[in-house]
Order: sequence, then C-alpha cells, then structure tokens
Amino acid sequence: MKTVSYESIKADQAWITVTQHLQRRNQLLADGIAYLQKHPTDHAMANRLAVIQYHLRATVRRLMDETAATRSPTQMKQLIKRQWLMIHQLNFLLRQIDDEVRKMGITSPVFRSWVNRKQNQFSYKAPSGLYLN
Repeated sequence: MKTVSYESIKADQAWITVTQHLQRRNQLLADGIAYLQKHPTDHAMANRLAVIQYHLRATVRRLMDETAATRSPTQMKQLIKRQWLMIHQLNFLLRQIDDEVRKMGITSPVFRSWVNRKQNQFSYKAPSGLYLN
C-alpha cells in the first residue's frame, strides 16, 4: 500500500498541472503550425514551430524513458524528490516554448495576433502560480 503524505499530494498536483500545460502547449503548437501553413510567407515559422513541437515530444519521451530505466526508489521521500525533479524539468521546457513563441510573435505581428486570440480562448501561459518545491 502506498503511503500518502501532504508532500506527495503537492507533488501529484504539480505533476497534473504541468502535464495539462504541456498538453495545451502541444495543441497550441499544432494549431500554430496549421495556421502558419495557410500563409505562404510564414512557412519558415511553421517549420520552426514543428521543430519546437518535436523538441517538446522528444524531451518528454526522453524523461519518461530515463525514469523507466532507473531503479524505482523504495522510500516515499526519494519518489517525491524524483517527481519534483521531473516537474522542474518540464516547467523549464514550458518556459522555453513560451519564450520561443513570444520571439516568433515579435517577428510576425500576424502570428502574435493569432497567439493572443488563442490565449484569450484558453490559458496557455506558463503555470506561474505553480508552487515548485
């Protein structure tokens, strides 16, 4: 039976929050690629978003493979520490993606306008309220 503690609940909640943001960001990238492909002058930007999306997926896959390959800790404290490490890494990835999208918005007012509309529809911003242990 797995022991539940306040620390494990905080880590689980942070994990859920980060993975939801990753899913939203992945969808934003996919939608952005489709949007930019409709504009011939923005195909290079669509390619850049595709590279960012590939990086997102590859990083998540790598982190999951690394976690699966390492011996599972037996103590709850070690499990929580490992979970927080992954949360921090994924949160850093979210910030990198947001920074790249922001830079692309500076380059293209059309893309910036589209991203702003998407942000008004859904919350795509980095989880700033996320408490990182």
